[in-house]
Amino acid sequence: MLNIVNFIKYLIFIIPFIISCEALEENDYPCPDGNCDATFIIDELQNPGSYKDANGIWHVKHSGLNYFRIKGTTDTLVASYIVNGVPLMETGYDSNYFYIPGQVTWTYPVYSYLGLYINNNLSQPIPIGSQTVTLPQLVNDTSVSNLAGYEINRYFNFNHPAAKTMLQTYRKYTYTPTQQMPFFTDMIGDSAEIYIKVLWNSDFVGDSVEKVYKLSVIFED
Repeated sequence: MLNIVNFIKYLIFIIPFIISCEALEENDYPCPDGNCDATFIIDELQNPGSYKDANGIWHVKHSGLNYFRIKGTTDTLVASYIVNGVPLMETGYDSNYFYIPGQVTWTYPVYSYLGLYINNNLSQPIPIGSQTVTLPQLVNDTSVSNLAGYEINRYFNFNHPAAKTMLQTYRKYTYTPTQQMPFFTDMIGDSAEIYIKVLWNSDFVGDSVEKVYKLSVIFED
């Protein structure tokens, strides 16, 4: 009889701790509703007349300025992933569109984030005039820019362990990331894929969620 009484007392003592541990595990998920998500659009105020068609492709109109803007909205984080009022958010941008200003533009046939590495496109031939070259060959003579805003030149080390993290641009610590990208008149008629990676809880202490989004765009007059 005594053992049963002691067992009941033990259960009464331990149950609150079990419940609190379960609640803690649930709260470790970065977003309050248990489903982190984000949306990204082309800023139509920046580029009037731009629109998204029935196929999900953005038609970006040239506004007279040599850039356009992407606006994002992400789900918020639970309190444990907000430090001194700053959310541990990270948004990275990449694209399949490369250019040498005023000379040539081209796209790689990739449909995934960081496609240069994932699809091994460092050896993909690039047509320039009547010749074809690879990206490593091209950057020996000039600098190449990506629509996302990063640059590759002769000093870039593709074999460096951190090379992948350099082939993107970032917006951090905000639920409303924005990114301006170039739009020169010689791009009119071209199309591009823009890849956006969102990381909820960029500190990696606890649970984190990573999702990749894609914007398909056509540059128009």
